[in-house]
Amino acid sequence: MSIDKSVEDSGQLANAKRRKNLLILFLLLFVIAVVSMWTVFSGYSDSSAVKKKDYLLRFNLAELVSGEVRIIQHKGLPVVLMHREQQDLKQLLAIRSGLIDPDSNESSQPAFAKNYHRSLKPEYFIAYAINPLSGADINYRLESYQHNLKKERLWYGGFSEKRTGYLYDQAGRVYKQADSADAQRYNLYVPNYKITANNQLYVYTLKELDFD
Repeated sequence: MSIDKSVEDSGQLANAKRRKNLLILFLLLFVIAVVSMWTVFSGYSDSSAVKKKDYLLRFNLAELVSGEVRIIQHKGLPVVLMHREQQDLKQLLAIRSGLIDPDSNESSQPAFAKNYHRSLKPEYFIAYAINPLSGADINYRLESYQHNLKKERLWYGGFSEKRTGYLYDQAGRVYKQADSADAQRYNLYVPNYKITANNQLYVYTLKELDFD
């Protein structure tokens, strides 16, 4: 009698263990399915969002390390991509008095970029690397660059035009310079663009710029 009872208890324990293992397996499969669906949906959302407009350039911003600057030639237009550090953003606030249009009131950019850092995400600066009026190319310059600014003008690096000597900060805002025609100078042109959840950058074509 006791032997039968022991066998019965062992069977019940084995069944309970199997049920527990099946439950764990089911929960694991459920989690995997949810994650897979989220990944697919996220990718679909990103791609469907950019299909509304043609885009000039696609770039994975995750490739830019902090402090890195790239100027990419794409379809005849140079586009500057900059991954700014926190120190760069603080310096942008410190140099307002030395700029012609610090608040970008007279310059061209989407509504989301009408701020001191002139961008959608503060750490990423995207602009056309050309003079807004003449189309002259610009180049990135380090803080050590030999510039012609007055001593009271703060320079932490930025951009310059080789032909004219015009200088811009790390948000593409043009500096005041005594030997330049300030009335005809504007901040660098910021195009309309989108940054998706997975840090994919889409710069829209000039024909489809949509400033709010």
